[in-house]
Amino acid sequence: MLNFNTQQNNILHLSWLAFFFSFVAWFNMAPFNTTLIRTVGLSQEQINILMLCNVALTIPARILIGIWVDYFGPRKVFSSLLIFSAGVCFYFASGKTFEELLIARLLMGIVGAGFVVGIKMISDYFPPEKMGLAQGIYAGWGNFGAAAAVFSLPIIASFFPEEIGWRYSVIVSGILCAIWGIVYFIFAKEFSEKNSDFRTGFEHNIEVTTKKDLLLQVLFLIPIYGAMATLVWKLSGHPLQLLSSFTFNILLTVILILYIFNVIQSIRSNLPKLDEINSSEKKYAFKQIFILSMAYALAFGSQLAVISMFPQFLESTFGLSVAKAGMVGSSFAFMNLISRPIGGWVSDLIDKKRALILFVIGSMIGYTIMTQIDASWPIWSVLLLAFSCSIFLQAGAGACFAAVPLIRKDLTGKVAGLTGAYGNVGAVVFLTILSFTGPEKFFSVAAFYAAIVLISLIFLNPFNNLHKSFQTN
Repeated sequence: MLNFNTQQNNILHLSWLAFFFSFVAWFNMAPFNTTLIRTVGLSQEQINILMLCNVALTIPARILIGIWVDYFGPRKVFSSLLIFSAGVCFYFASGKTFEELLIARLLMGIVGAGFVVGIKMISDYFPPEKMGLAQGIYAGWGNFGAAAAVFSLPIIASFFPEEIGWRYSVIVSGILCAIWGIVYFIFAKEFSEKNSDFRTGFEHNIEVTTKKDLLLQVLFLIPIYGAMATLVWKLSGHPLQLLSSFTFNILLTVILILYIFNVIQSIRSNLPKLDEINSSEKKYAFKQIFILSMAYALAFGSQLAVISMFPQFLESTFGLSVAKAGMVGSSFAFMNLISRPIGGWVSDLIDKKRALILFVIGSMIGYTIMTQIDASWPIWSVLLLAFSCSIFLQAGAGACFAAVPLIRKDLTGKVAGLTGAYGNVGAVVFLTILSFTGPEKFFSVAAFYAAIVLISLIFLNPFNNLHKSFQTN
């Protein structure tokens, strides 16, 4: 297939299916927002909180799992994560109160970090000239799990009474994760060179090579901790007060202390080494990570927010049933099957910077047009617009992660973790904006942010296949 050898084919299929099932689990609430309102008695404000919680812990999880995968290897990490996601699915399906559902969605956010694991596994098997297509297929078919969840779970639920149908659908997604977790552990083989200098926690910062990059890393961390602070703020009375003022102040102080600690550790670990790094293979520009992360916050973060709200938006705007809204709503994630691989493939054919610029422009235009959607639109036109906008977003995500493994091979897991975390930073920000505004303003903000990303891409350096240590096993 596509000039991939047998080993490459095997690991690609094992990995994208692992990613696929993790995303089915991660998005198993999205088609049932209104169902939860009717059957569990939740309010719209509580649904907004659950959507936000669903993506919040993915931010620290992607960073930590990026570190762990470099040390333990992707086989053990991916298998463990899938088994964990199965347990969370079963817990969510048994939830009867808002508090139980809240805990389940917070834990489910960790499952969204599985994407990072496959990036590392794929990078070990594929050379630079095939990297974009391989990562695009992995991410595209894996991300299709979101569309599969939104499309298929309401159909499964329709065979049962409404109050229990959604629970059975969620249980099915958990069973699939458990089965594939075992399969991946047995059959996935890895060539990863594990890092013996291992420390857990946020203090394990990415190595930088200049003082300017060190400053940029300090600034880079602000949105990551800011997104977690946003979640705490939302839970403290905006709009629902789930945390007391005392708890809110404690948690906010802890987040601030963690940020300061992270900055101190970053300076302490990097500053003494700056003059020692002379190898051309070790040197890289940290702005590459920063700009790609901004692009991924748009390409994946805004897409994540749209997938979370699109079925409910269609149901309320056009009066569709849950099943029909799920089927139509899946259109925003459906094109991942081909558009993310195409994004990686195009970035292999042309300069990756040009590919990203092209895809960001398309996304900006798509979101601008989506601000005009109302009940007078025929459904087919909404479907066509959703398809078109999502193609550019997903292709942009594919182009991002075609470039990420080329920055520095020994940092692949950590770079993928940080860049992936920014995708969820974007989702938290966009979902927070959505909770205070309507869909029209939400799409307007997304279009404006696309313009900011477009400007930032001007400063992106070309990628010169820095993936030096490719193994040919």
